[in-house]
Amino acid sequence: MTELTPASTWKAAVLGYWQGLDLQQAKQGEATGIKDTGNRAAVTGGKQMDAMQEAVAAIWKSDPEITLEVRTTGHNNLPAYFRPAKNWDLVVLYRGSLIAAMEFKSQRGPSFGNNYNNRTEEALGLAADSQMAVEGGLFGRLKPWFGFIMLVERAKGSLSPVKIPKNMPFPADEIFEGASYIERYRIFFERMVAEGNYDAAALLTAEVGVDAYIEPSAGLSLANLEAAIRARIAYIKSLPDDVFDELTDTD
Repeated sequence: MTELTPASTWKAAVLGYWQGLDLQQAKQGEATGIKDTGNRAAVTGGKQMDAMQEAVAAIWKSDPEITLEVRTTGHNNLPAYFRPAKNWDLVVLYRGSLIAAMEFKSQRGPSFGNNYNNRTEEALGLAADSQMAVEGGLFGRLKPWFGFIMLVERAKGSLSPVKIPKNMPFPADEIFEGASYIERYRIFFERMVAEGNYDAAALLTAEVGVDAYIEPSAGLSLANLEAAIRARIAYIKSLPDDVFDELTDTD
């Protein structure tokens, strides 16, 4: 049995997120002298999830029997359907063809409500755009594997029950009654994976500055995500070269 990535690696990645936020907050605005206010200065830098990306990239590179090209920095643009291109956080290529693409997002307080709406809308839009690109044949006939990792701060605002808007013409799904923002994220990503919008996703929650993390769902755990990645690698590795070439031919 293949050994999964140890928890210590993931803890280091979570800690790297908080340290990255602190670094971005310190550096943001040095060039212009203009800083964002509050926590926005920390999250607009875009580098805070680098440690998590590298931990996942190591999984994609871990099989010595196949050489996959994994890109985590720079411009990882892929064709899209509703727009010309989408810049992904992590892209995996094999023999010049797309094997997988992943997005890494995070949310910290205090504006959990607005940011929750923004993050879920982004994830929904990305899934729709990607699936239509697949159906349009922009990646060949070999469907790419799509993954998502979400890290959410554990705080009173993300753990407390959230009220559902009143006076809607139709009642909300009962599953959301009394759910916190973290629970809403769990429901969201479980349903996105169940409906095939993403092949796998991971949801992590952690308190500010702490490396220990909690996974609200086994189906959204890092172990499950890693198992799905390794299954994808095994599938690609098992394809004969001529079959792979025919499946990835976009002409």
